[in-house]
Amino acid sequence: ARMAIEAAGGTVTGSVLYNPGDTNFSSQVAEILAGEPDAIGILAFEETAQIVPELVTNGFPASGMYFVDGNLSNSYEFPAGTLQGAKGTLPGNPADTTFQSRLKEIDPALTDFSYAPESYDAVIVAALAAAQAKDDSGTAIRDNLQSVSEGGEKCTTFADCLALVNEGTDIDYDGVSGPITFDENGDPTEAYIGIYQYGADNKYTLLNTEFGSLNE
Repeated sequence: ARMAIEAAGGTVTGSVLYNPGDTNFSSQVAEILAGEPDAIGILAFEETAQIVPELVTNGFPASGMYFVDGNLSNSYEFPAGTLQGAKGTLPGNPADTTFQSRLKEIDPALTDFSYAPESYDAVIVAALAAAQAKDDSGTAIRDNLQSVSEGGEKCTTFADCLALVNEGTDIDYDGVSGPITFDENGDPTEAYIGIYQYGADNKYTLLNTEFGSLNE
């Protein structure tokens, strides 16, 4: 993170660790604020519920706070407006309304769709790899994941892709999470990250998405 910030022309004024289970963050906040930062990245989990009030008490604006997937949440019980302007990131392509509706058909109580597209596509791409291999062993699926994810005929649904596989066609599955292109090591080479912003109700909504590729 430091390298990325500095490469973009920024300056890291401080970095402070905490111990899991800590409930008082006054010393850490004081140390961070001593550097007079314009922005503070809060890489934490449930401790965020104590860190944010400490920052607010010391006059640091929410618009300068940046969360990550571990603490991007709509369940904080802060006074209205506490988080207004704060931003956070969540890896992956957001679940669009159509996909959310499909998920709610299975579980109407769903309210959090984080990683839903990735989880769905993981199952689909594994099934397609097994179908191509005509073998559902772990080794067979592993050996066919790259093939069904890149370098063939584009398809975007399991039914369409399976029909092509059964015809012996090499496929390139692109799913609800976006392009799925594994390299020879089985690592993804393309991905989206969502950027979200909190409103006065302390709830976050999608601001925009950024796409990145290791091939660029």
